[in-house]
Amino acid sequence: MKYNNETRLTKSNENKKRIIDVAIRLINEKGFDNVSVSEITKAAGVSKGAFYIHFESKEDLIEKQINFFYDDLKLDDSYSIYERLENYLLKSIDHIIDSGLKMAQEWFSHSVRGSYYGNLKLSYDKEYIQSLVGQRASEVVSVYYGALNLWCFTNGEINPKEIIINYLEKHKEEF
Repeated sequence: MKYNNETRLTKSNENKKRIIDVAIRLINEKGFDNVSVSEITKAAGVSKGAFYIHFESKEDLIEKQINFFYDDLKLDDSYSIYERLENYLLKSIDHIIDSGLKMAQEWFSHSVRGSYYGNLKLSYDKEYIQSLVGQRASEVVSVYYGALNLWCFTNGEINPKEIIINYLEKHKEEF
């Protein structure tokens, strides 16, 4: 088999995706602070060197994973502020629900403890939402995180998407 740059790039991208997938799975199972880079690389079947080609640290891996996914939820300026906010919040909730209740509960647990893993998405959300709605960002973020927390606290009995849809509809003219 000929090993060219395209093959290497494909292999590198496969390794990166496998590292991210394994890291997220292990973090969900054991908690962010209880998973080491060595454990991630062993479970992913890659060397530590392969890990450090793509990521500076475990924290960097999580940050890049968050940026990669949530950047894709941002609509461009041709959409209204309301449309951009609605799209971001609802698709974000869909992703969190699809990722599972256990993962969301782990993430909130880390947030309460003030860990890097827990607070990274909060910082990301606050920054983006503030860029859309300015001073109203605290209110929007509070409703969004409140809805997600209720979903976690009630083991999925509360629908966070419904809460956000109702909130957005009630305040549509204000955005």
